[in-house]
Amino acid sequence: MSKLSRRSFLGGAATSAAGLLTSIALPSAAHASDDIPAKWDQTVDLLVIGAGGAGLATAVSAAQNGVKNILILEKMPFVGGNTSVSGGGFNSVDPVRQGKQKIKDSPELHAEQTLGGGDGRGNPELVKTMTANSYDAVKWLQDMGMKFKDDVYQIYGGLYPRCHAPFGSLGSDYIKVLKPQCDKEGVQILTNSRVVRLFREKQLSGKVLGAEYVDKDGNHKTVKANRAVVVATGGFGANPEMRAKYDPRMRNLTTTNLPCSTGDLIPLMQDIGADTVGMDFIQCNPGCPPGRKQRIILHLYAKNFILVGPDGKRFIREDERRDNIRDAVLGLPKQTGYAIVRAYA
Repeated sequence: MSKLSRRSFLGGAATSAAGLLTSIALPSAAHASDDIPAKWDQTVDLLVIGAGGAGLATAVSAAQNGVKNILILEKMPFVGGNTSVSGGGFNSVDPVRQGKQKIKDSPELHAEQTLGGGDGRGNPELVKTMTANSYDAVKWLQDMGMKFKDDVYQIYGGLYPRCHAPFGSLGSDYIKVLKPQCDKEGVQILTNSRVVRLFREKQLSGKVLGAEYVDKDGNHKTVKANRAVVVATGGFGANPEMRAKYDPRMRNLTTTNLPCSTGDLIPLMQDIGADTVGMDFIQCNPGCPPGRKQRIILHLYAKNFILVGPDGKRFIREDERRDNIRDAVLGLPKQTGYAIVRAYA
């Protein structure tokens, strides 16, 4: 992240955070093998924790690849997570749409820009895997009924015109496709079910065997997973204390995340040795200028806006990286603010 004083940063911004956990571990004190339940309340093949876009997609893909008896546990009374309230932009090379728009692109360019946009801190192999398979993901979603607009665009904070816009209701479109697929595949989803503990073979090693959760009536129940446990609850943008742990400038900012994005499992996983990467890579969009109450949404088409300072002059490229735009906004003289001007309808 660019260096910036804490005081100058706390002028106005909205945060979004989702660190990557590279292993699955326990969300409470480490539990040795003698703590494993003698009798489980339920046994499944695959247990997924979190019913946002990542969790639902995991369950659907697993089911389509032959995994049976899948359970998703979701702490909220509804599915969707932050995906349901996101702008829904999906960056991917697309020979069909980009070809019609005469846009030259490749997975290699996508990977290069992704690594550069993260200041080289991304895992090159993981980035290459993502960019090499992103178009397959687009087609996978389309095959299930997802509709994207005909043209790609350059999303705010993106570095190239390869972003796909959902045709209907932004991020909620993904949930409207994935949830029926879960139903079709027989995936069981339990809402109002907060995971409070995971069980592992050994205190600091071995397979994660299952979880304990509290249901809507306050009952504690256990579920064993014969094949795997997938945790898809990494977002912590609505947790000021956790944000501040990784970047103190973030503590007092507002957020567009759902209130449930509190990263409940992260510190408890770390306590028993789970590795984390990129926790300080917290996305941050310019928020309300000083004295304003209404935040202008900047996650739409970069080419439709210009950013001007109090002198009426542009002070940053609108197609720059999000962190660079953020720092440029926060580098304006205090108490002057900025304006977002729509270039055209």
